[in-house]
Amino acid sequence: MLMSIGQQGLWLAHQLDPESPAYNVVLAVRIRDRVRTDALQEAVTELVARHELLRSRFVAAEGGPVRETDPPEKARLEVREVPGADEAELFRQARQAADKPFRLGDEGAFRTVLLRRAADDAVLVTATHHIVSDATSAWLLVRDLLAGYGRIVAGQPSAAAPATPGWDEQVLAEREFTTSPRGVRAAAYWRHSRAGLVAAALPTDRPRPPRRTLNGATHELALPAGTGRRLTRAAAARGLTPFAWLLGTFQAALRRSGAGDAFLIGCPVTTRFSPGTREAIGYYVNALPIAARFGPGDTLLDAVEGAQRRLREGMAHARYPVELLDGAERRGPLFRISCTLVAADRLPVPGLYEGPVVAGGLRVELCDVPQQEGQLDLTVEVLQSASGFKALMRYNTDLFDEDTMVRLSGTWHRLIEASLDLPDTPTADVPLVGQDDLAALLALGAGPA
Repeated sequence: MLMSIGQQGLWLAHQLDPESPAYNVVLAVRIRDRVRTDALQEAVTELVARHELLRSRFVAAEGGPVRETDPPEKARLEVREVPGADEAELFRQARQAADKPFRLGDEGAFRTVLLRRAADDAVLVTATHHIVSDATSAWLLVRDLLAGYGRIVAGQPSAAAPATPGWDEQVLAEREFTTSPRGVRAAAYWRHSRAGLVAAALPTDRPRPPRRTLNGATHELALPAGTGRRLTRAAAARGLTPFAWLLGTFQAALRRSGAGDAFLIGCPVTTRFSPGTREAIGYYVNALPIAARFGPGDTLLDAVEGAQRRLREGMAHARYPVELLDGAERRGPLFRISCTLVAADRLPVPGLYEGPVVAGGLRVELCDVPQQEGQLDLTVEVLQSASGFKALMRYNTDLFDEDTMVRLSGTWHRLIEASLDLPDTPTADVPLVGQDDLAALLALGAGPA
C-alpha cells in the first residue's frame, strides 16, 4: 500500500531516532464519569475500521518503506488501574503513555490508554505517530471515538463505514499533481521564491551536534487578552489575518535575535482540499517555505504585509510537497524553524479546548499533555481561542536553554506590541528593553561617584 512524500520523510526521521517521542501526536481527556471498557474497546475497533491509517504498519523493504494494514480487531485499548494516584502522578502517567515510542513496523502508529483512578475518574490518552495523523486528526480521532462509545452504550447501530477517499487514492492524487502542468508550475514557484535563501537558524547556546537530535521542551507565550483583541481589530482593519500579523512579527523577532536579514521558515498547512478528506484521519499536511527578506528601513507593517502576501501566494501552491525539490537546491535542511496556527473554534470537538463538555454521554475536559517537542530547532504553534492567543514554543534542548526561549518570546511580544502602537516603526529601531529595565541595567554598570 502507498505512502505519501511526507510520510516517507517521517519514516526516515523515525529510523534515525526510533526512541524519540518528538513525532507523537497526542490528545488526552479527563473523564468524570463511569466508563464501560468493553464499549470503549468496541469503539476503538470501529474507529480503526473506519480510518485505515490507524491500523497501518510501516515496514522496511528492499525498495524503501511500505505500508501494511492489520485487521481492526488487532487494535487494543490498554487499561491501567491507578487507584490512589494524586494529580501529579496521574499527569506523569498520562505523559508517559503519550511519550512511549512507536514501533512502526511491528505495532503500528496508534494507541489508546485509559488511566483509571476511580470508577468515575480517568484519563483517556490517545496517541498517534505523525506519520498517520496531524493536529486536526487528533481531534477527529477523539470525536469519533467518543461518539462511537456513546452509540454503543445506547445500543445504536455502528457507523464504521470506511472513510473516503482511501489513503492510496490520496497518495495517487499527490503523485498525479506533482507531474501535472500545475505541479510543474508549483515547483517552479517554490524554486523562485526560495532562491538564495536558506533555513532560518538562531545562534545556539551549544554547538550543533554532528547528528540531528530530537530532545525538546516547551516554553509558552500567552498574549494579554487586551493585546489579542487589539491585534484582531488591527488585522481586520487592514484586510490581514491575525496569523499573518503574528507571523510577520515573529519573523522580525527572529531577525532581531540573530537569524539574519533573509531566511526561510516552514508554515505547515492542511492538504484537506476535497470534502471527504475533512473527516478523515491522516497526514494531510504540507509545509510552505515562507521567505523573509528585510531591508534597512523595512517597518513592522512591511513585515506583516509581506507575511500575508507570501502566505497567500504559498497557499496557491500548497499541494506541491516541497520535499521533492532537489536537495542540492536546498543547501541544507529544508527548515530549522516552523510556525503554524491552530484555531480552537474550528476544532472537531466544539468547546473542549475551552472547558468541560459532554461527548458520547461522558463529561470530559482537556488534559494538556506536552508533545511534539524537539522536531526542529524550534516549532511554534499559535493557538487562537475565544480567550485570545497563546504560542507554544517547542525547542530543541540540545541547542537552546530555556532562558534563550524566554528572551525570544519577550522580543516577539515587544514587537507585537510595537506593531500595534506604531506599525510604521522600522523593525531595527524597536527597543527590546523597557525604560525601567534599561535604567536597571545601566545602574549595574555605574560605579560609585
